[in-house]
Amino acid sequence: MDKKVIIELFIDEEDQDNALDMISFVSAPAIEKNFMHFKEEKLKFDFKATDEEKRIVTGPAMVPNQEIIRLDAEGNPYFVFFTEDTILKAQEVFAKYGKTKSTNFEHETGLRDVTVVESWIVKDSKNDKSNALGFKDIPAGTWMVSYKVDNQKLWEMVKSGEVKGFSIEGVFGQKVVEMKEASKDYFKAVRDIVSNEALSDVQKFDKVFQILSK
Repeated sequence: MDKKVIIELFIDEEDQDNALDMISFVSAPAIEKNFMHFKEEKLKFDFKATDEEKRIVTGPAMVPNQEIIRLDAEGNPYFVFFTEDTILKAQEVFAKYGKTKSTNFEHETGLRDVTVVESWIVKDSKNDKSNALGFKDIPAGTWMVSYKVDNQKLWEMVKSGEVKGFSIEGVFGQKVVEMKEASKDYFKAVRDIVSNEALSDVQKFDKVFQILSK
């Protein structure tokens, strides 16, 4: 039997400036091999154009205790997650080090004319502002952000649904908090999916998620 590993990601107090570099606008989830980019935690909660006249989009940047699939260098799967305390610290660091205008598209192309206009932590899921904006079942401790999008090309992608959510970039400390027994068949099934070039990244993620959620 092999081990299914679950890792807590945290902010290193001595490296706060690099902990959260920017928030990226992304169109689809992907299975990635490092700790720098996190697209797939947005699957459950896409963002919304909450004020089309002012070109405001709102959505969750980080969701607490939501397990995110990663792959190591050998293609073996594991999970990572953020606690409420780490998410609160991330929001503070993002503002403290002036990252509110640092954003890109798909973690690659830099964006201009896109600015954070609101940022808050959900305290009460039932009575939070996110409910009034159309979000349901947002967990307490979630970091919500609103961006004003004056970038015409990006705004068209938001309206068309091509761009669906936010994804963070950063460097985080890591701590193994749980190791569960898992069969070799479990790991082989995941590696077979990831290496299948006939599948899109979205299809790979869906299939891997089904296996890891069992």
